[in-house]
Amino acid sequence: MKKIRPMLLAFLTLSALLTAGTPENKGSLVIIGGGLDSALDRVYRRFIELGGGLEHIRLAIIPAASVEPAISGRQNAADFVRLGVPSERIRVFPLAVVDDPSSKEVDEAQWARNGFSEELAKEMQEYTAVFFLGGDQIRYNQTLKKADGEDSPLLRSIRQLYAAGAVVGGTSAGAAMMCDPMICEGDSMKALMAGAAFKPDSCPEAKGLSLSAGLGFFSGGVIDQHFLKRGRVGRLLMAIYALPKAWLGVGIDEDTAAVCRGDTIEVLGSSGILVVDASAARAAGNFKWSTAGGFQAKGIVLHYLEEGDSFNIATRTPLPRPERMPIENGKEANVEYPLETNIFAANAFRNMLVDGVAENRQSETSGLSFILDNEGRGTGSKWTLRKTAQTGAFHASINDVDTYTVTYVSLEIQPISLRVKKLR
Repeated sequence: MKKIRPMLLAFLTLSALLTAGTPENKGSLVIIGGGLDSALDRVYRRFIELGGGLEHIRLAIIPAASVEPAISGRQNAADFVRLGVPSERIRVFPLAVVDDPSSKEVDEAQWARNGFSEELAKEMQEYTAVFFLGGDQIRYNQTLKKADGEDSPLLRSIRQLYAAGAVVGGTSAGAAMMCDPMICEGDSMKALMAGAAFKPDSCPEAKGLSLSAGLGFFSGGVIDQHFLKRGRVGRLLMAIYALPKAWLGVGIDEDTAAVCRGDTIEVLGSSGILVVDASAARAAGNFKWSTAGGFQAKGIVLHYLEEGDSFNIATRTPLPRPERMPIENGKEANVEYPLETNIFAANAFRNMLVDGVAENRQSETSGLSFILDNEGRGTGSKWTLRKTAQTGAFHASINDVDTYTVTYVSLEIQPISLRVKKLR
């Protein structure tokens, strides 16, 4: 533990950014988990509505994270034009880190310092909506902040717009950078094994979980994206652990958005959002990690929310969509649910919450995460989801699709060691 103590001291300072009080913003956030597909039109229409509607929206697109900034910017603008936004009220702001050789008409490497242009910063003040594209989130740090962390003039203008009532949106990398610090690299298994590292102006080598400075529009907690599809619950928990004053994690799946207004997070899209509340576990001393002992936690509260659900950050309470009705005890679809042998597989954690908790007549369900050496010996963790007196399970068939809300599920994580033997 002594080796990681300096790192944790750094996080003590950094986590103050995450939880410190900030002036109330009048604007809204549309934070998209990436991979927009069937939900694209309704997510973008909500973004347009929050930006003033088709009659008033003026849209600024920031493509800096993309490997194809000019091309991606044009493609994103075309989606909004298709939905009715006049093209003359959309501006792709020239911001990038490296050139895309496939865009012959422009050298995007010349855009690297445009975040510090006073002219562009002044122009930005005319817009009502700002949208950050996907790619590599560290490029937003590199193009919109100085090496010492100070905001560029363009970022200051965007913050002023947001404070005054504008909508700020982003997808994938554009979602990751919404919090500060932000997750910039790492998968769940490596994060649980190797812990977290932080660098303010770049992404640390991905031995475990890598954190860097984000832009911090969302100050309520830690954001992660592509969440259920890529099995990222482990890395989100490690991020919360690494920031000693953090308690809230919001994992947004693909084709889904978190619409944030004031203290309320609303869910919009075809998949769901996992809200992780570690406040009670942390306060009770049941939220621990070390390289030798692994990750140990008890009493983490989980809420799985789908379209139409909401969560209030101030009161820490979920609100299910009214159409979803409670699943009665004893009428769950499953008598039991099998052990999940890879909780970080695509959609495995959602399956545990829906089929293993909401639709399971048993009071708990478990899953494993582990790695094996060449001899079949392994280490990892056992994850147990338990129903409590507060647990709620809600279901509705909406447009012939089964939808769920699962609230107040208790999570316990225990380190394990195992040995796999060949069958003869």
